[in-house]
Amino acid sequence: MALNVGQDFKKRWLDTPEVVRQTYLDDLSRVCDLLTPESPIQAWMDNDKRAMQVAQLKVEQAYADLKAQLIEEARIRKQLALEQSLAEKRAQQEQYNQQLIQDELKQTQQQIQTLASIQEQIQIETELYTERYTENPKTPATDYANNHFKVADQEMMSELESVRLRLELEAETFIEQAVNDFRAKLKAASDEEIAYILKNTHFSDQV
Repeated sequence: MALNVGQDFKKRWLDTPEVVRQTYLDDLSRVCDLLTPESPIQAWMDNDKRAMQVAQLKVEQAYADLKAQLIEEARIRKQLALEQSLAEKRAQQEQYNQQLIQDELKQTQQQIQTLASIQEQIQIETELYTERYTENPKTPATDYANNHFKVADQEMMSELESVRLRLELEAETFIEQAVNDFRAKLKAASDEEIAYILKNTHFSDQV
């Protein structure tokens, strides 16, 4: 008569912890001892009761250890997955930051070139106005005319100086605004990464 051990017995047996398999084998061996004619039944029954209690404790401990092992393996898998995800996110953020820096530098360089061009144009116009109002007149000029031109020349130089200062202030404002925007974007990216880490570092205590 064939013994019915259920479906997939080999797989279930091999998946069972080693301690549990050995406990079952010990129980089977103890049952076989009862089949021998010279085996004292009462002594066997007393010993069997104690052996069953010990076997039950071994089985419970073995499955508790297996559960702890599976939980730890799951925790490690989650930790590795989180670390990989964070590494990929940091790499993407670093690439974004580098691109952002390049864009900001390019924009700043363009602003500097524009301001340099404006300053050069102002310098050229200043020299032209200076030459125009400081060259010797062909005919004698009255004191009134000389005073008039001096006043106009001074006003013109003052106006050009005001334009130059205003452009420098605007350039500083543009650069400061670009730096502040860049810092704000970096802070937002950092806050997002911290929130992502906090969200994904709560591991389950069960498999």
